[in-house]
Amino acid sequence: MIRHIVLFRVLEDTPQERIQEAIDRLEALVDVIPGLRSLEAGTDIGIRGNFDFGLVAELEDRAALEVFSTDATHMEVAMDILTFRRETDIAILDIEI
Repeated sequence: MIRHIVLFRVLEDTPQERIQEAIDRLEALVDVIPGLRSLEAGTDIGIRGNFDFGLVAELEDRAALEVFSTDATHMEVAMDILTFRRETDIAILDIEI
């Protein structure tokens, strides 16, 4: 199994509703993308210096991660997030468990 972790920082003027919409859209991918077992997303609890929001997804294997990474529905959500995240403030970690 692969655990896929992504953390974002967002532009300061981003409305919380916009972030929540992205979170909801990300979590809805579980029923859409084959091999995606789970996906939980959320915002930081408010500790200064932390990333603003992120996700943890569990995928069946590396092949499922590749499908997820290139899936059109996932890419549509990712492109929307690009409009309000700070350009260089993203962290991605994939762990085989």
